[in-house]
Amino acid sequence: MRKEEARKIAIAAAMTALSIGTGMGVQRAVLPLYVSGFIGRTLSYLFIVLLPILSFGAFKGLADLLAGYLADRLGRKVAVVLGTSLFFVGTLLLIYSADLLTVAVATLVMGWSQGLVDSGVMIVLSEAGGRERHGLSLGIMEASVYGGYTAGSFLGGYISEIRNVPDAFYVTLAASALALILSVVGIGETRVETGGGEIPTLRAYSLCLRSGTLRLTYLLGHVAQFSDALIWGLLPLYLSSLGYGVAEIGFIQGLNTLSWAILMPFSGRISDVFGRRLPIFMGFSIKALSIYAMNSVRDPLLMALASITLGLGVGLYYPILPAISADAAPPAVRGRSMGLYTSFRDFGYMTGAIALGTVGEVYGFEGTFVLTALLMGLGSFLIFLMKETRPFWPAYDMVVDHASKVIRAVESFASMVSSYSRGVRDEDDFRLVKEYERQADEVRVAIDRQLWLSSLSGQDKADFARLVGRVDRIASFALGASRRLRTLDPEDIPPRIRELMGEMAKVSRWISNRLFRAIEVMREDIESSLEIVSEIDALESVFDELHQQAMEELLHVEMHVVKLMNLRDFVELFENMIDAVEDASDVLRVIAFKHMAWPV
Repeated sequence: MRKEEARKIAIAAAMTALSIGTGMGVQRAVLPLYVSGFIGRTLSYLFIVLLPILSFGAFKGLADLLAGYLADRLGRKVAVVLGTSLFFVGTLLLIYSADLLTVAVATLVMGWSQGLVDSGVMIVLSEAGGRERHGLSLGIMEASVYGGYTAGSFLGGYISEIRNVPDAFYVTLAASALALILSVVGIGETRVETGGGEIPTLRAYSLCLRSGTLRLTYLLGHVAQFSDALIWGLLPLYLSSLGYGVAEIGFIQGLNTLSWAILMPFSGRISDVFGRRLPIFMGFSIKALSIYAMNSVRDPLLMALASITLGLGVGLYYPILPAISADAAPPAVRGRSMGLYTSFRDFGYMTGAIALGTVGEVYGFEGTFVLTALLMGLGSFLIFLMKETRPFWPAYDMVVDHASKVIRAVESFASMVSSYSRGVRDEDDFRLVKEYERQADEVRVAIDRQLWLSSLSGQDKADFARLVGRVDRIASFALGASRRLRTLDPEDIPPRIRELMGEMAKVSRWISNRLFRAIEVMREDIESSLEIVSEIDALESVFDELHQQAMEELLHVEMHVVKLMNLRDFVELFENMIDAVEDASDVLRVIAFKHMAWPV
């Protein structure tokens, strides 16, 4: 996909998310108050008020699964367009609802549709932005959604104050119509054919659930949305019981979503560079403290401050949890992996509505706030049980640069060998081998300095130092072999051995370039890196066979003993060079297994 095309698709997807978020923001501000108008005060008052949120969460969770399936099988755009169409229909039902049942059905449809839209847009943006920027892309996506929530909360509260609550839903109608147009006209298809075997859906879900990191991610997402059921469903009623007006409630809700909408692109990008776990831990902890503070303060200014800090907590974790799913899952199942995450996450609305409604009837608002704060606090300590899927590798670009210079040395050496196989002596290739080996040494020294000054753990530093050392040996063996070869004239070498040298040169090019590609894609796509490492193993076996044939030929060669020894040393050093490639790929495999969360 071209960068310009990807940028246009990303903008349309973000605007679609913003529009749907605006429609949902109106609901966050006024839906509980709207529902309370259909019922009187009963024993199950809080539970009934939370009923639309329960149905929203249940059907949004199911829609997330469907969205992931549709996105992988039929395309990302299909899921988004279907979602925006259903959201428009659900908005019409809400506007013309005459009883609680119709309101529940309307929110059910809207929950289903938002699940399709959010999951579809999430996948579109993660692919349009590239795997290296999953955190940033998902931060932009969530910022768009919750920036819309902010605008919807402000508008919904204001219109309800100056007119009436039902009129606020016309903002939702206009936003849903815009989202539908954007999804049809602006969003393109980002799904890429992987060329591998198709993974059945149940198998894909099974693999996701086998990953301890992904299971924890799903649990934490569920707890996060459980807490949001409190903020969406009960906070407006709690504030109303303290004497706040509808406009004030909408303003406080808006401050909450505004603060996290502003922070999410930054937190997402920070997690791309420094890792996923620490921002999530900080976000859960801050939100837990903010929820507890909301139950303790009465002053409007302090309540607004608590709402802002709560939003900052959400902004720290919300875009990063789905980024873990995007990091861990191969492209062929990424849609279903992210759909499974959003499904577990959004079922938190349902369990939150049930649990908080029940607890609220027995222990009042205070019980619901304390329970939610405790769950968020517990979740913050579970975070460090998951693997880090985006480790901070400060010298990574230099590692790639070092590998590129080593591979150029190998290619120059292979060119020298190919020339000899054709009976031509080329001094220029030898000089290039020496120059690239020297440049690689300089980069290796700089890598060592940066690694040991970095904040990496000691073991991670050792892993990368070992990788760089193994790669550097490749150039050293290439230089040694080229020096031995340079002592010979092409006519000194028997024809059969020259023929084998030509084949060995071809294989050495292939295998060294596969190693470079594996290093190059390691941070962006660990699974692809592992696949390339497997190719290296197969190519190394091919080279071993050629090496064995050359050694057998040397047993029957009649030539000057010094020249024979130099030729034998050349063949052995050539073999050592390829062994060094395999050694480097083995270290690469260890690093990949340490940092990947997808089960293999």
